[in-house]
Amino acid sequence: MEKDLTKGKPLSLIIALSIPQILSAVLQLMYNTVDAIIVGNYVGEAGLAGVGISMPITFFLSSIIIGLTAGLSVIVGQYYGAKEYPRLRITVGSSIVALSVAAIAISILGVFFTDNILRIINTPPEVFPHASAYLKIYFTGTIFTILYNIYSGILRALGDAKSPLIFLAIAAGLNVILDLVFIIYFKMETGGAALATIISQGVSSLFCIIYIKKKIPLVYLKPKEYKFHKENFRLVLKYGLPSAIQMSIIALGNMTIQNLVNSYGVSSIAGYSSAIRIDSYIIMPYMNVGVALSNFTGQNVGAGLFDRVEEGLKSAFKLLVVISIITLPIVILFAENLVGIFLDNPLGESVRVGSTMLRNLVPFYIFLGLLNNTSGLLRGSGDNVFSMFGSFISIIVRIVLAYSLNSILGISSVWYGAAIGWIVAFIFVYLRVKSGKWKEKGVRT
Repeated sequence: MEKDLTKGKPLSLIIALSIPQILSAVLQLMYNTVDAIIVGNYVGEAGLAGVGISMPITFFLSSIIIGLTAGLSVIVGQYYGAKEYPRLRITVGSSIVALSVAAIAISILGVFFTDNILRIINTPPEVFPHASAYLKIYFTGTIFTILYNIYSGILRALGDAKSPLIFLAIAAGLNVILDLVFIIYFKMETGGAALATIISQGVSSLFCIIYIKKKIPLVYLKPKEYKFHKENFRLVLKYGLPSAIQMSIIALGNMTIQNLVNSYGVSSIAGYSSAIRIDSYIIMPYMNVGVALSNFTGQNVGAGLFDRVEEGLKSAFKLLVVISIITLPIVILFAENLVGIFLDNPLGESVRVGSTMLRNLVPFYIFLGLLNNTSGLLRGSGDNVFSMFGSFISIIVRIVLAYSLNSILGISSVWYGAAIGWIVAFIFVYLRVKSGKWKEKGVRT
């Protein structure tokens, strides 16, 4: 159900929003993680590398719509905080129509250009068929990913982070079962992993739609309300396009980095892919406290409570310290065990590469959290352009350092470049927050 985030202690509210959000993100990651574990153990290292190479590509081609759904969440949160419910409904209806059409276009383009993209990033021949099969099936289900992001984003903007978590938990369990059936029983290899993922995502999006129909009448629209309104969608573009560009930049940067990693061979690709999957779990708290702060900010900016937003940022920073104290010793002590989950040879070169990456990155995760918290405040307030600039700076620094230091540090330049990029980008967005200019960027200002 909806929750008014303009009342109550900011720290308690952000924790309450963060926990379901973090768990939802972890469950969403389980789609790919279960794929990787089963593929790595039943298809082999080349299959695991194929799924790993697919990750930045799928993220890039879906990033535009996912970014736009983030813009929609900002508008929904601010309209809800301002109690402008008719405008909220019109914006939701118009956005669903436009984004659904865009999702279909992304599916078609994704399937059509898969092999070309894999050739551009120098995918090794033994990995190519696995990556191609995974991507082509995955992209046919883009509409389900988009629908889930639209409806779950709306629910979170209204202060309901628990319901999307429940629906995703059901879908994650289904994904495990389908992975085992398609890969082990039907011998579909990486294609089976992709098929299990899109079916599970379809189920989670369906649950979201049914729940909204029964429990959230505020955003349950009648058929005639699903109309495209240019002016309303232009507002979604205003707040969502910077997020879409931001995510696209990150995805392009990841593909550029993947191209460098690919030059080190299959073992390094598999080790890096395994470490990235563990890394994705580790950074979830750091990332999603920022998402919770963004939702908190949206409603409070809509209500004009700017001091309360700043108090929320301080509370989020406190949470980062606690998260880091828990995370650091776990990664340092168990890096090989974590990476080895995905590989059938726990003593091989792949594990060495992956565990080294995790140990070197863990002291810098706090800066990633600081970056995401300050960016979350900017996104929630509607100051998405500067949030986008922060991501752009981060990825440019990462790419430049990875390639320029590669001859000196080898593959280690990949993760050291990322760490320094986080630090530089955080300084940039924090200075924007301190300037106070984000207070002028709301929907109603």
